[in-house]
Amino acid sequence: MAFASSAAGDPLAAVFLREKDLESFRNAVVALDGGFPFTSADMISLGEAYFKKYPDRTHDRNMEDVRLGYEIVRIAVIEKAVAGFDGVRKDAYRAVLGDVAKVASTVAALHRSLGSSSLSADCVLLRSALEAIKATIDEIPKGMIKERFVGGISNLFNILYVLKMTIDRMEKETA
Repeated sequence: MAFASSAAGDPLAAVFLREKDLESFRNAVVALDGGFPFTSADMISLGEAYFKKYPDRTHDRNMEDVRLGYEIVRIAVIEKAVAGFDGVRKDAYRAVLGDVAKVASTVAALHRSLGSSSLSADCVLLRSALEAIKATIDEIPKGMIKERFVGGISNLFNILYVLKMTIDRMEKETA
């Protein structure tokens, strides 16, 4: 039973197998405050845990399970990406990356308190964190696990683009 030993050695896989639903998984991962290993082997273990709970099939795929896989990836990636920020900014970027609809209001609030240059610097840090995580995802062999990770992080790059555009617009409006 190689799966059980790899999942037991990976905090995220163990958390995922232990938690009863997505929200409890999210809360448990957030409580780790980014302090979990996230190598390609850890990602594979998390993917194996996910497929153990939600087996995939090639015909009559359950698209809700696929979306759940993307969300599990986003939860973990977001926590790693925001790990270097302080509490208020961490919560703000966590909210933005979790819901693109929160970009405008969150950036406006951060702009008032931090200013444009800090927001732009934060955007560079977020992009750097996501690119590092993407490089690790690229190490995962082709297959369903990699597909879930690529799908999950792609959404975050799209949100980061909207975040950057919003910051740039605010810089122009206040210049």
